Amino acid sequence: MAFLRVNFKKLEAKLCGFTDVDWAGSPTDSKSTSRGIFSIGLTAVSYYSRKQRSVALSLAEAEYIATILAACEAIWMRKILVRLFRSHLEPTVIYCDN
Repeated sequence: MAFLRVNFKKLEAKLCGFTDVDWAGSPTDSKSTSRGIFSIGLTAVSYYSRKQRSVALSLAEAEYIATILAACEAIWMRKILVRLFRSHLEPTVIYCDN
């Protein structure tokens, strides 16, 4: 009889985030949409797309709001990963296109 064995190793890859925004993309209310993706190593582990709550008056403001949303997502992901793997994580880098 063969048994399946699963080994969990310590998390060695870094959590990395990428964010983008379409400024005033909604034709009805001129709100922007923030999008982001997080990866561990080469594997995407999280994706989100959210309409921003306020109307940004410039592209820089919309990018700033999108980066804040990505930082909140990174904090949430880091808490989950630390609880799952019980190990220290390297700082999370968030890239934005601005």
